Amino acid sequence: MYMAGLRQTFIDNLKYYRKERGFRQIDLALEIGKSTNYINSIENGKYFPSPETIERLSEVLGIDPMRLFDKNAPAAKDGNDRQKNFRLIESQLKAEILEKITAAFEKIEN
Repeated sequence: MYMAGLRQTFIDNLKYYRKERGFRQIDLALEIGKSTNYINSIENGKYFPSPETIERLSEVLGIDPMRLFDKNAPAAKDGNDRQKNFRLIESQLKAEILEKITAAFEKIEN
């Protein structure tokens, strides 16, 4: 579970810093000598880059490599807030559905 969280933090931060620097995926790919598909696959969680690629990404983005794993970075915070909002909405929907199902059964029984 922790690795999934770490991976998502990396993805969120990579996207954040890429966009903050004004790079499109193709721009970043060209800078690090990889394909656009590779960058897209990283950002979609299909692949995870090697330590050497992480170093190259951070060089091009002008950040310390550890910032890509920082849960307190702006992108990671946004992701955590989004996750909390989704959980809140999910619990509200479950409560509403349960309420409607209960009302429907009560109607049938009466």
